[in-house]
Amino acid sequence: MGLFSKEECAFCSNKVGFLKRKKLVNNEGYICKSCEMKCSALINVGRFTKEQILEHIKYMERQNKIYEDAFEDVSKDKKQRFMCIETGVEFLDEIAMFRFVSPACNKRDNKELFRYDQIKSYEPYFVQNTNSQAGKKYSEVGIKIKLYCSFTPDNKDFIENRSYHPYVEEIKVPRHKNVDDFNNDPMMKYLDKLFGRYEDTSLVGSIKSSLIGTNKEREQMKVATEGLKALGSLAKSKMTGNEEDKEKLEENLNTFKNDAADLVTGNRLTYTKVANDVEDQIFKK
Repeated sequence: MGLFSKEECAFCSNKVGFLKRKKLVNNEGYICKSCEMKCSALINVGRFTKEQILEHIKYMERQNKIYEDAFEDVSKDKKQRFMCIETGVEFLDEIAMFRFVSPACNKRDNKELFRYDQIKSYEPYFVQNTNSQAGKKYSEVGIKIKLYCSFTPDNKDFIENRSYHPYVEEIKVPRHKNVDDFNNDPMMKYLDKLFGRYEDTSLVGSIKSSLIGTNKEREQMKVATEGLKALGSLAKSKMTGNEEDKEKLEENLNTFKNDAADLVTGNRLTYTKVANDVEDQIFKK
């Protein structure tokens, strides 16, 4: 088995040369470039066994189905698109999912979506500029999106949880070539709005906050109001004992619990329900 010998792909059985294959973990054979195109561009296939790659390809085929049925044909005005040259992200709130766009991802046979509730955190990242003549400290700035990922050893118990991505732990989204351009970045603002962290610091926003409270304060007031409704329904239900009041009590309690959970988790409970409903509808679960 020399450097220039041809080896058989473990998936399609075609024999390919050194430059057109990658080695699988544990010496379980090779995967050719054609079969790798069925996988995500965001994973390193060399970290996986043959069985894991087969499962991953099934996952990507399922992802492609969701992409085609729920995302691809949705009009552009419903999507929020943030691009830097050819790389970026498209958000679609109505299905609580987003797509990472890049030349490598675009070439893959199967397109994939990520769920809002899989986002663990997000933060700026900076790449130091190694060109001393450029006059800029950073050559690239962007947003690092960290995902809940069940592929990591600590999260193996969450493999069946759809709020945990089965393969990808982190996505880096380039935003600018100059760190100064990152101030008030629109994609960062959009993420803050999705997860209840955004506050409008403009003059108009400050006046609005002084009159009706900040976004966080308004959310807390909403939860408190739902709690009072639930308590009122409880008291009425105990006094009347009729079924209609009991149903109203259950409705108010569920609303209170959901709003409280969203306040604590940054709307993730709502995003989980939306994404689950979309997937279940597509696959008739």
